[in-house]
Amino acid sequence: MAKIGILGGTFDPVHIGHIECALMAREQFSLSKILFLPSGNPPHRFANRVTPALTRAKLAELGIKGIDGLEVSYVEVEKTGYTYTSDTLAEMKAMCPGDELFFIIGVDAAARVKEWKDAEKLKDYCTFILVGRADTHPIVYMNAKEALAAIGASFEVLKKPITPVSSTELRAAFRDGKELRDGLIPQDEARYIIENEIYIDKPMSPEQITEDLRSVLPTKRFVHSLGVSKEAVRLAEKFGADKEKAKLAGLLHDCAKGVTVDQLRWADMRMEDFSDDPAAGFSYRVLHGPLGAKVAKSRYGVTDEEVLSAISKHTTGGRDMSLLDQIIFIADYTEENRSGGFFEKVRDLVETEGLLPAIAFSCDETIKTILSRGEPIDVRTVYTRNMALARAVPDKVISNK
Repeated sequence: MAKIGILGGTFDPVHIGHIECALMAREQFSLSKILFLPSGNPPHRFANRVTPALTRAKLAELGIKGIDGLEVSYVEVEKTGYTYTSDTLAEMKAMCPGDELFFIIGVDAAARVKEWKDAEKLKDYCTFILVGRADTHPIVYMNAKEALAAIGASFEVLKKPITPVSSTELRAAFRDGKELRDGLIPQDEARYIIENEIYIDKPMSPEQITEDLRSVLPTKRFVHSLGVSKEAVRLAEKFGADKEKAKLAGLLHDCAKGVTVDQLRWADMRMEDFSDDPAAGFSYRVLHGPLGAKVAKSRYGVTDEEVLSAISKHTTGGRDMSLLDQIIFIADYTEENRSGGFFEKVRDLVETEGLLPAIAFSCDETIKTILSRGEPIDVRTVYTRNMALARAVPDKVISNK
């Protein structure tokens, strides 16, 4: 029976702290090998710019090249959708049922292990090895041990602390062209980062965004996003809007769809960050609009305010809607993968009467659905309905006279 160590992380990039940790764990616990496990799409980093998983795996390969007993595992980076440690460890255990797995984890992360998906199952897959830095306070070790004990997991402690190295500072140094202290990162890896401009800040291209969305969204949602992007371009051409902006806004309109309350908490966000007025009717159902604008900016580097506005308003609209706002709002209903009487009616209104009548009808139907559920109506949906009526048929809007 082999004893295999698993060192997980984003590895963005691999540095001397990671390598020290692996080698010390291998020696102290007589492990036959250490698998570097680059994370796929960690759910807690949904709003962060993350270097593509396969690129990070390449960096890991270069970082550990030539070091005996260290290998890179592609178990997570080849997956689509969010990846969870419990699922990965279950899969790795099934792949080597006769071996003993040791999951190497920082004490900071271990202290939050009870928040992980299926945390209670982790004890069946591995023994944990706790790792700290030279500046780690003893109470953090205590918290980590208590958290692992609470889920019934076995654990050991790495005797020596690792060199504290900040991946964030390394990325900033590469971005700004600063000199790195010798030994912080292997030379072949550093050369690859510089030659390929891995950490140079620049917005993602539509092609890169598409590939990232393909990796994080469920297939049906991804296909829908492609459909909205295509339909938004068609509507932009029909009504005279910027087609490139429409394409981008349509592609990203659902980039935050399905984000959970836990993910918000992990990202230090709350529902109240998006609406603190209980009378506004703001609900979790429409959160992915304004949240999507934040994600488009922070993860994908979008800075165009028109595009961000269209993403933000596509769920509810608002008091003032630009032409691009209106197009994304409607394209969400009229893209080719939508079927049913409601969607056909919206399509017909767009073609025969224009965007505003279609928006007013959509709001009416939304309000009926919300009333049938007994839920609060988001006030922006009401504003949008009234705005559409006032602009499309002002003579039908009752005045105060």
